[in-house]
Amino acid sequence: MQLLFLIAILLKNKKFSRGLLLTTKENQKLKPRLLLLLRIVIAAVACYIIFKDVDFRQVGLTLKRMHPLVLPAASLIYIFSQALLGLRWWIFLRAQGVAISLWLTIKLTFMGLFFNNFMPSSVGGDLIRAWYVSQHSPKKLQAALGVIIDRIMGLVSTLIIAVAGYLLFMRGQKGMLQVSHSNSLISSLLERYPHIRFYSVILVVLIVISVFVLGRWINFEVILKRLFERVLYFWGQLKEVITIYYHYPLVLVVSFGLTLLLQSIVILSYWAIGRELGIGACWGYYFVFFPIVWIIGSIPISIAGIGILEGGVVFLFVTFAHADLESVTALALCQRITWIAASLPGMIVHLLGPHHVGNKQ
Repeated sequence: MQLLFLIAILLKNKKFSRGLLLTTKENQKLKPRLLLLLRIVIAAVACYIIFKDVDFRQVGLTLKRMHPLVLPAASLIYIFSQALLGLRWWIFLRAQGVAISLWLTIKLTFMGLFFNNFMPSSVGGDLIRAWYVSQHSPKKLQAALGVIIDRIMGLVSTLIIAVAGYLLFMRGQKGMLQVSHSNSLISSLLERYPHIRFYSVILVVLIVISVFVLGRWINFEVILKRLFERVLYFWGQLKEVITIYYHYPLVLVVSFGLTLLLQSIVILSYWAIGRELGIGACWGYYFVFFPIVWIIGSIPISIAGIGILEGGVVFLFVTFAHADLESVTALALCQRITWIAASLPGMIVHLLGPHHVGNKQ
């Protein structure tokens, strides 16, 4: 829905935009509020399930054992990785003929990260990036599609890292075999968190109620009609973008290499943090678990992935690597801290406003 609304804005089609929105100003305000409330509830429930048995006093003591420079170094590494992500996006845009500077793409990348991690809105950082970059190019829709291609490349590369990490470092690991032979992933989750069935039922009920309430004010007939009118045009533009990358395979190779580099250095920084926290799992576990968590966390079901990301790290390391609960909780919190620290440059970009339309820096 957000993508369709973005396309409508880029095409400056007021009728299409109105068809995707609610019919009155009051109802326009109601939908995002309900969705925001649902995401807050999901984040709160996830945090409660994951952290209700954690001894946070012990977590604090565990964090104090870390060298004081490890966490700042990991934050700087994550900031550097985001700059590489901006470079990857710039390469995609150049291949499409969208002429904006590398410095601007890096600034917009950090601003998108800031919106992802700090803003409670349902509008993600990718949509923010797409909207701003489209204002700096006459090829508005192609510029927005460049963000989608960039995101797809990131997700595919992350999945490849997880699969390769498992095949290279973890296949045949004794702990993994014991889990796979004795319990399925779902049964392990239910054993670790026996009340998850109850919370899952509550979550499903909340989703059903939200869909029912929103459905009373959403004109689905208009949405489908406008969607059908524009889908062919959108598909034509998407094929044009794919054709560009087909004729420039080096763009995909370089972009994939950058993705492997930026994600690998981040994962290794978390491995260093884990060693400082007393987690004995080998670094191969990190190359499998963190990509899996990032893929799951990219699903916008909670605010900035709160509870989902932390829960994924805790569950995977405790269940499969047999790590200490408090140590893994400290690791999950360190990941969140590095993300917040890397978001601060994006806040500065947003406040200073050099990304505004008309400024081609």
